[in-house]
Parts: sequence; C-alpha cells; structure tokens
Amino acid sequence: MWEIKTLTPEQFALFERLIYRTTGIRMQSGKITLLSNRIRRRLRHHGLHSFEEYYTLLTAGSLKGELEEFIDAVTTNETYFFRTEGHFDWFRGEFLDEMASRVAAREHPRSLRLWSAACSSGEEVYTLAICLAEARGKLAGWQLKILGTDISGSSLEAARAARYEGRTLENVSPERLARHFQQSGDAWTVRPSVTKPCEFRTHNLLKPLGEKGFDAIFVRNVMIYFDRESKRTAVGHLIDALAPGGYLVVGPADGIYDLLGNLERKSSFLYRKPLSTTLAGGSLPSGGTH
Repeated sequence: MWEIKTLTPEQFALFERLIYRTTGIRMQSGKITLLSNRIRRRLRHHGLHSFEEYYTLLTAGSLKGELEEFIDAVTTNETYFFRTEGHFDWFRGEFLDEMASRVAAREHPRSLRLWSAACSSGEEVYTLAICLAEARGKLAGWQLKILGTDISGSSLEAARAARYEGRTLENVSPERLARHFQQSGDAWTVRPSVTKPCEFRTHNLLKPLGEKGFDAIFVRNVMIYFDRESKRTAVGHLIDALAPGGYLVVGPADGIYDLLGNLERKSSFLYRKPLSTTLAGGSLPSGGTH
C-alpha cells in the first residue's frame, strides 16, 4: 500500500497560492501538516498517488467540481450556538428595541434583514432566528429575513439540514432546546417555526453579494485568515451591503478596525453605518425600502 508524505515547502506554496486566489485566505506555513492531511483525503478519494498529480488535475479543471470539494476540505468551519453571548444580548435587546422604535416613528419599514457572512454550518443564523422567535411580540407583522452565506457547499448543506449534536449545542439551555428544537436520538433539529425566515446561499466574501439594505451584518472571526488586501476588499463589500443606519458585528481578532471607513464605533465589536439622509416628516431613510 502506498503512503504519501507531508507536503514539501514548495508544494505547500503552490496550494497556498491557489487557496489565496480562490478565497482570499492565507494559509500560514505552520499549517503545513494540517493542509497535508486534508489534501491527502482528496487524493484517496480520487485514487491519486502524489500531491503533484492532484495539483495538476485540480488546476487544469480535469476533476469536475473538485475545486469546490478542495476548498471545502481545507477551510476550517467550526462554530456553535450563541457564540459570544454578549453579541446576542445586544441583538435581542438594544438592537431590536431601536428597530421597533424606528418603525413606530415611521422611520423604517416593518421589516428586518440580517446577513450572517461566512455562516459555516448555520449555528449563527439559527441563533439569530431563535432571538427573533423569542421577540415575536415586538415584531408582530414584520417581514423577517436572515441570509446565511458561506464559500463551503458542504457547510451550507449542513446548515439547510438544521440538525445538530454535541458541543455545538452546549450554550443552548434545556428550555431553548425543548422550545426551538425537535429531538431525534442524540441529535436535535431546529423547528420549522425558527428556520422559516432563514435562507442560505453560496458566496465568496471577495465578491459583491449583489444585494443591499441589511439592517445588521454579522461577520465574526472570519477575516483572521485574510491578508490585508483581502480584508480591505471584503470589508468594502460588507459596508456597501449595509443599509444606512445598519450595524456591522465583528469578531475581536478580525483586525479590520482601521478599514471601516466612516462607520461609527459603538463598542469593541459593533460599528454603525451613518444615516444618509435627515429623517423628517415620517419619511424612510435612503435604501430603507429594501
């Protein structure tokens, strides 16, 4: 039986550049063993015997659909429900109260549009949906939408299945599990009443989404893998997608704080896009019609 060794530095550099061109993610040299192990799985899947052969076939497009499988294999997709609880305390408290006040003052339509960027397997999307479900009283009659996007097709498949088990549920209280999930053996599936406003779509943060007017965008602990230029490009697309007065929720280690332009800093994780027009006479802000 054949055995493939670890990537050489030269081979690592080839794959690292391919990953960067495709996703904007920089693989550090300290990840050579991790990357070797993950590529090895793809070689076994195709019955290939060398990294060079795989790279040649991959870049030539000879393995149909393999580039997407390769990116799935080498990107890290770990998350869990209610990750960084304080962010969701803000969301279901100050944010929803502010939005309700703007609606009452006729400064905003009776709608809410949220985007979870690089959502992985959907835990953040459904955490937001749970928060909305628990605030039904103040959101009666509103149109609600939560968009989850990711570059990984397999992660999005898991998100759409909405079935979870193990440590990803550790921050979900027994009361929330009973109210918002259905149990099947050791796994829990998010109830349809929670998943109803959620939509998932493939998206690369280095490309424009093609949709604007989001009241809040969550993009947390994603751009730690991006270099400076990739961060600048991705942040520009995110800011462009925010509605006037919308909020950008970021992770503590993303390193994008000096790239946020005229966004107003509200806290260490929270930045707000200025309103583009003066609200008067009950008129909606620019872009507020969604």
